Amino acid sequence: MVKKSMDDDQMMEEFDDEGSLEFDQGDELDFTGEDELLLEEGEEEEDLIPSVLYKGVSRPKTEDDWRQLLLEAGREGVPTYQMGDTYREGDLLVHPVFGLGVVSKVISPRKMEIVFESSKKLLAMSITPPA
Repeated sequence: MVKKSMDDDQMMEEFDDEGSLEFDQGDELDFTGEDELLLEEGEEEEDLIPSVLYKGVSRPKTEDDWRQLLLEAGREGVPTYQMGDTYREGDLLVHPVFGLGVVSKVISPRKMEIVFESSKKLLAMSITPPA
């Protein structure tokens, strides 16, 4: 038989002394950062942006190849382009003027090439717009 070092009552008393989890009706809960708890270990929020590049698919070589992947992609869950967001190659986005697009190349930390259905554009990213 294994001997316990302290009984349940002693453990609860020690826990209560360190800080109780009891709530009064007037207490307000703070859910700041709760979204971060939903992410897998090592996964960042930006990893959740839909992408046309998935395991087993090599990077398209031509603009037409990018367009073909774009046509096969769905719009569900695709974020609207924001200048302040950061994107990676293969990420999908919806531009208010140009429509659905895919990041074909990250040129620099603040510039990317996007292939849209009927055009190719250079757009800014990771930039805080002026107030």
